[in-house]
Amino acid sequence: MPKLTPFQQWLQQPDAPTDATFKPTDDSLPLLVVGAGPGGLAGMAALKRAGLAFVGVERHSGVGGIWDKSNATSSIYEGMCTVTSRYTTHLGTPVPDDWPDYLPHQRAHEYLARFAEDEQLLPHLRLSTSFVDAEKTPRGTWLVTLEPADGQTYQEEFRGIIFATGAHNRAQTAVPEALAEMARTGGVPVVHSAEYDSPAPFAGQRVLVVGIGNSGSDIADKISAVAARTLLSGRTRPWINPQTAFGVPCDKLTADTPGWLPYWYRLSTFHVIRHLSVGGHRRLGLKRPRHSLNDRLPIGDRGIVEAIRSGRVVIRSDLVELAQGTARFADPRHEPEPVDVMLLATGFARRYPLLETAGTSNDDVAQALSFLMFHRSEPGLCYLAEAVGQRGCWPVFVDQARAIAAYFRAEQEGRANARRFDARRALETPRFKGALFRQADAFHVDYDIYSQALQELSEWLAA
Repeated sequence: MPKLTPFQQWLQQPDAPTDATFKPTDDSLPLLVVGAGPGGLAGMAALKRAGLAFVGVERHSGVGGIWDKSNATSSIYEGMCTVTSRYTTHLGTPVPDDWPDYLPHQRAHEYLARFAEDEQLLPHLRLSTSFVDAEKTPRGTWLVTLEPADGQTYQEEFRGIIFATGAHNRAQTAVPEALAEMARTGGVPVVHSAEYDSPAPFAGQRVLVVGIGNSGSDIADKISAVAARTLLSGRTRPWINPQTAFGVPCDKLTADTPGWLPYWYRLSTFHVIRHLSVGGHRRLGLKRPRHSLNDRLPIGDRGIVEAIRSGRVVIRSDLVELAQGTARFADPRHEPEPVDVMLLATGFARRYPLLETAGTSNDDVAQALSFLMFHRSEPGLCYLAEAVGQRGCWPVFVDQARAIAAYFRAEQEGRANARRFDARRALETPRFKGALFRQADAFHVDYDIYSQALQELSEWLAA
């Protein structure tokens, strides 16, 4: 008997016991999409194709979200490129063949602007308009407060709200306050990676970068070209993967690998490729990670390996103290070192409007969303929340958006499965990880499994 997919397993569960009565949304009103980055544009395109009325709002003067560097909340920095290749970073329309494999931020922004124009989304979009707040009316609609550029707020009623507000902007930085306060008390300036723009301000300084992830390693590499000394400190030693193998971007290689091959074989093969390209961790002065290669998201080598080998970037263990300008580390073999500035590459916190969570962790946020995007108790609220995987997330936004559009279309047409989905919102979300990300939060998924579940959900809603 064939193994059930995660969606089929979810469908076999009995409906969740609930006293909630779900009032259908008012389809005489448009839906509101908040945000015009890759998620928001995917959402608007899906609604348009499904024939659903909608309005989009974007607080910046143009589309692109953080990929528009002129956006005040953008975390993009000089020389930044996409971590994933053009083969897996798109919204359905292929990236031009003559563009680089890894898109400079200018190209990523250009792609999104072209997409908005080609899909004719601009007439539906109110730029320089911010979402302020919303309250549910007795009719089950949403009275939304919006603020245009002139600051004169107004209210407008909508059928529902789809939030595509992103997770990597300056408004959502995750700062370890105790560490930051320790540095400031000792007279050491603190900068978050979201505020970093270029290496120039760090010229001649002794810089401590905290956080060995994709941003931290890339920024450390860039700063080390001008800094007097660059230290890179982190609690967890990540795996470092090459960006390309045999001239092919590794995410494309992963995406093109036949799914019928045993997981152990695929993992072993990539370990060989990784070792041939990057080498062993000990050669870089790193301890071997305690977790398996795919238990956490590895970092891509965008220059950090050469920077470590050449001594431009020096790896240090977890920072335990920063007093009077001297950093002390967990590993006693790492001598205390003076630093002039600390840069926190400590990531971002997921915070979404009108979503109550049991706690502040990413798992708490994931638990509050059915299928990582539907509000548990409000049919009119959806979230294009970025799922993290081994390749570009933009195509997953497309699958999420289609599922959201399928729900609202099915509800509008009075289909039984829309009502049944409402009755099942409280059920535990299927597990989308497969064999991956055993030590990562629930937003880390196997894209093949998650996308298949979203496609099955869309088809079921339309049935």
